[in-house]
Amino acid sequence: MKFLVAGKYRLLIISSVFALVICLVTLMHYYQYYYQSVIVEGIVDHKAVVGIKNEVTKMILMVTPHGIIVKDRDLERHLTGIEEFKLSKVINILDMYYDEIYCTVSIRTTTGNPLNGLAPGETLAYIIDEKYFDMLKIGAKVKFKIMRLDPLGISEIIKIKD
Repeated sequence: MKFLVAGKYRLLIISSVFALVICLVTLMHYYQYYYQSVIVEGIVDHKAVVGIKNEVTKMILMVTPHGIIVKDRDLERHLTGIEEFKLSKVINILDMYYDEIYCTVSIRTTTGNPLNGLAPGETLAYIIDEKYFDMLKIGAKVKFKIMRLDPLGISEIIKIKD
């Protein structure tokens, strides 16, 4: 009788361990899929600074190959006449007018972007950290990393070639 009871517990232990291994493998697969990064390469087409005030989003300005286009008429006198726009030089002014500032960079991909369904040659605006804004020049070749959980945000700039 002792032998049969031990056999039942052994089967319960083995099946529990097997179920635990299946759960761990599933969790590892989930983690790898959703937290895996994708490397994309492309050319910087244009950049933009966007502000949020009272929950309203407004384009402040765009930096294009043809120059700086100021979209916010209230800030136009502060931002016109700037030949080479540096966000780091005007961020204090922008912070006085807006509750929140964020930046985008439009990149024409040379490798495509499978997370966003882009073929080589197509362009997409990615949200970037303010620290990258001044580093990315119009026309520069850039290699960057995006994550599956945030495919519209650049998580890391790997390489910039002017």
